[in-house]
Amino acid sequence: MKKNNAFRRAAALIAVLSITVSLAAPAFADTYYIDYGDITITKNEDGSQTIEQGGEKWKDKAGEETIITTSNTVITTLESDLEGPAAEDTGFGPVAEDNYQPAQPEDAEKPEGADQPESAEEAKSADQHESAEQDQPQQAAPAAAPAGATPVNPKDDGFWGNTITVINNIADKVLNLTLKDVKIDVSDTGNEGRPSRTGKAALSVQGKGNVEIELDGDNELKSGTQSAGLEKTSTGTLTLKDDNNEAGSLTATGGFNSAGIGGGYLGDGKNITITGGTVNATGNEDGAGIGGGSSGSGENITINDGKVTATGGSYAAGIGGGSVGAWGGDAGSGKNITINGGTVNATGTDGGAGIGGGENGNGEDITINGGKVNASGAYGGAGIGGGVNGIGSKVTVSGAAQVTATATGSGPDWSGVGTGATIGNGGSKTPDGPVDGKEIQADISHLTTGYIHHIIYNPDLDSDGKPDGILKEWWEFALPKPIPDGESLDLHVETLKGAPLLFNTRQQGSTLRVTTDNLSARLHGTRQALETLQEQGVEQIQFVTTLKTTTLSVEELLAEGGSWFALEHDGLASRQLSAAQAESLKCQMR
Repeated sequence: MKKNNAFRRAAALIAVLSITVSLAAPAFADTYYIDYGDITITKNEDGSQTIEQGGEKWKDKAGEETIITTSNTVITTLESDLEGPAAEDTGFGPVAEDNYQPAQPEDAEKPEGADQPESAEEAKSADQHESAEQDQPQQAAPAAAPAGATPVNPKDDGFWGNTITVINNIADKVLNLTLKDVKIDVSDTGNEGRPSRTGKAALSVQGKGNVEIELDGDNELKSGTQSAGLEKTSTGTLTLKDDNNEAGSLTATGGFNSAGIGGGYLGDGKNITITGGTVNATGNEDGAGIGGGSSGSGENITINDGKVTATGGSYAAGIGGGSVGAWGGDAGSGKNITINGGTVNATGTDGGAGIGGGENGNGEDITINGGKVNASGAYGGAGIGGGVNGIGSKVTVSGAAQVTATATGSGPDWSGVGTGATIGNGGSKTPDGPVDGKEIQADISHLTTGYIHHIIYNPDLDSDGKPDGILKEWWEFALPKPIPDGESLDLHVETLKGAPLLFNTRQQGSTLRVTTDNLSARLHGTRQALETLQEQGVEQIQFVTTLKTTTLSVEELLAEGGSWFALEHDGLASRQLSAAQAESLKCQMR
């Protein structure tokens, strides 16, 4: 009896699928295939969404989910649904010889002993069971292609040369869309030498309302010249999310002069939020990874969670502004950029900041409240702040945020610009020579267990005995409360009279090595710095001056109590101060 029911259910499913494929319009009006042509989705006043493709139109009711995928993805999914553990649980599964029975004529006699209901009551029970199964909520069947449609514009490696246009002009309504294993490549469209001949955007978001895109599976967008990979010209907020149980990713690559996600040529990238998923955004020449295209700004960009990698094209920021040449103004700036969580890697290129301004662009109102953030500027661009010739201001790091801000050396001789700050201004060029960018003090008044790791790096110096090309390195941890006037770092090196000295730090395994090129110096820091270092896996601190090296156990320093510690080197002599002495030194200095 159970086997016969399984066959009946399987046959019913096959019949449903054959009917679905033969329909001219989508059965549930919710799933559409990018391989059958360009798709346009428009939000309506009543909350519904109109979908257009191949001259056909359908409407998804308010609250229904609109999914764009490829037909081969759905076929693969259906095949997997008919096999494996899920199929076994529902009575489906591959046909095996031991449960196969050839079809019998309706009037054929039943052989003795054949499976039959033992009674009318059993037959009733069986009918009720099948009816109950039919009453269960069914997953929406995939939509069929437009009548007579065949796949169009196939590319290599599963990509398609069709585009998606999303339009929401209803300010108080959200247009919801799911991308599931969508791969679009229109990078061969347009003309780099003629900006008026704009290439196609793989996915464009237009209008004044908000748009939310759920990411399922692996999605890739490659746009043509002058167009962003995921181009946003709307004034509403674009949200990329991964809220369901299916892991999702998006890789967006901009065309010439364009951002990976944000603005095309001369376009800004504003009001962009990422709440989850894996997002990789790469700008092309002059375009930010996430933010503005060439001469465009990146503003109101928020990352709450997920794994985000943003790489700017030449002269552009990783997250923030595109290149602006010498135009000045707000063009090329990165403003109101907030990171609340997740893992973020932002890399500027050839004068762009990691997070902030592109070439000649400023970076301001940059707030990092959580997550792990690596921001690297290049050839005059700050790690966080201004691009080359740009200004960095109003940077805040708080909570448990773990921030590494790297400024890369001045680069090619032809550039003639100074190295950017780790956090602050970009480098610049004057008639008297290159000028390094000015470091600014980030607001760390609400930093708790997090830190800022500053690195000034020049790969050209690897051969000069500088490990990995690091010129200078230092850390900032949470400051003691209340914060004394003028306090900045709570792990530093100073003269024996309390004047600050330059120093480098490098963690090697469980050892933090602190080095200064001086005969006499004092390593001075707080208990809170020791606790934070211990949380980062540091077990000992090695203090290195010109003639003396001393190693201190972090655990033993903490066991001594007190809020400050200090170690002095004077030539070949070494002296560890008591907690009370270290505290009194701090009071004398401040």
